[in-house]
Amino acid sequence: MLLKDLIKSLFKQGLGELLVLHVMTKTVYLGHIAYEKGRLVIKDKGYLTGVKSTQLLPCWEEGILGAVCSSEGMEWESITFCGRGQCNIPVDLSSTRQGAFMMAQNQNGENLLDFVGSVYRGYQLMLDNHYLPVVLLNHINTKSGETGLVVSDLRIAPIDLSIIRNVNNAVRESVERRTLLEVEDLEVGSGDFEKLFGKYLPGT
Repeated sequence: MLLKDLIKSLFKQGLGELLVLHVMTKTVYLGHIAYEKGRLVIKDKGYLTGVKSTQLLPCWEEGILGAVCSSEGMEWESITFCGRGQCNIPVDLSSTRQGAFMMAQNQNGENLLDFVGSVYRGYQLMLDNHYLPVVLLNHINTKSGETGLVVSDLRIAPIDLSIIRNVNNAVRESVERRTLLEVEDLEVGSGDFEKLFGKYLPGT
């Protein structure tokens, strides 16, 4: 699949909600993909002003966390995130970094290295283990035969901590918007409410 077709396909499933990192010879972009005048463009958010493209090379060389790919046939509606262990990537990690990936888990015992699931749950897992995920516009193949885009760790780049903090806040806010459920959004009948919360009500 051509890269532009892959990007269009993933955009229809929500790629535009994720921060995308793209580097050209003299310009660095970190922003959201959007349609503008009939074309898909990256709308830079200004987070990396003053950062040189060479500073971001580790994101391509050592920072790969996994891939985002199509969610067709999956139980979740968002794009799918597949951890590094689910992708066809040459082993180029130090034993320390490999060990860190294997130790990265969420409260449900899901492991980052072998994770397959909703991109928002995957991002939450990465954030909670001090990785900062951004999408790179590069093909990557999964072991299940999917073609996706690379997800990399921005924290691996030697850039100012204030930049990392700002980007981390932006990514965390976007994830929380999709993973937190307002009580008002719940549709629970009176019978179901009794079953779920009855023991917590006074006089029961």
